[in-house]
Amino acid sequence: MISESSKSVMQVDSSASNSEDAVPFLSAKPQAQGFGIGLIGFVIAAWGAMCGIGGGLFAVPVMHYLYRLKLKEAITASLALVFATTASATVAEAFRSDSHIDWPIVGGLALGCLVGAQLGFRASKVIPQRKIKFVFTFLLLFVGIRLLGILPGTSAVAEGTVFVAKGVFSNVSRALLIGLGGGFVAPLLGIGGGLIAVPALMFGLPEIGHPGARACSMAMGVVTSSQSMALYYRNGDLDLKRSSRLAIGAAIGAVVGVQLIHIPGVTQVAEKMLAATLLIVAVRFGLDVFRPTKPASN
Repeated sequence: MISESSKSVMQVDSSASNSEDAVPFLSAKPQAQGFGIGLIGFVIAAWGAMCGIGGGLFAVPVMHYLYRLKLKEAITASLALVFATTASATVAEAFRSDSHIDWPIVGGLALGCLVGAQLGFRASKVIPQRKIKFVFTFLLLFVGIRLLGILPGTSAVAEGTVFVAKGVFSNVSRALLIGLGGGFVAPLLGIGGGLIAVPALMFGLPEIGHPGARACSMAMGVVTSSQSMALYYRNGDLDLKRSSRLAIGAAIGAVVGVQLIHIPGVTQVAEKMLAATLLIVAVRFGLDVFRPTKPASN
């Protein structure tokens, strides 16, 4: 499936991709900038580990606009962050005695994502992205507001709300469907697995709650991000040395995020963080949908 970093290709304005005047990565003050890059990776990964997302949604714009990397360079640097975040968070979670990882669900998610991404990539050639974004703008707004508990008579996650009736499909089958849907949508919208998988698991498998949805999404992200990393590396676009500081900061931040999420009461805070992330994406989609299109030049 498209990783959290690859998704951001479609979220950054296309005009930015033509910028050829990006300054070299870690230029001028390599030590100061190296610390800054590591700190950025730490913060993004800690947030992502608590929410269940890889962090590419935030990393690509930061690398592109703040550090003036070319878009492709920002994507590959972000890809290192996503892999470091998901792998480190998964290892940290797996070694806890109170781990929330459900490996059969992870397997269903990963398989569904990998298949769905291939189908979604083909569909992206014929389905107008603007129309899909219009629908998801309101869907993400609704889910984000629901997770905030703002809607009358709702809590962060309504107990017993299941999109697929229990008794019809097993948990693994439902995870497979969620992964398939998330994988299909990702190439259409340019978003990654966690943004779809976590809220879908929370409502589709309410018994695992946010802790389980977050942990399973992180483990799924290891599979999907490593697939994208291999593709970039094989194509000669992945500079591991240049991205190392970002990845190291992300690996440490992800471990901290996992430890924080296991503190009593922090799960409710993490749900609000996820809701804020969904609302940010919804606003971004809304700007794309309602922004006047420029007439094609002759």
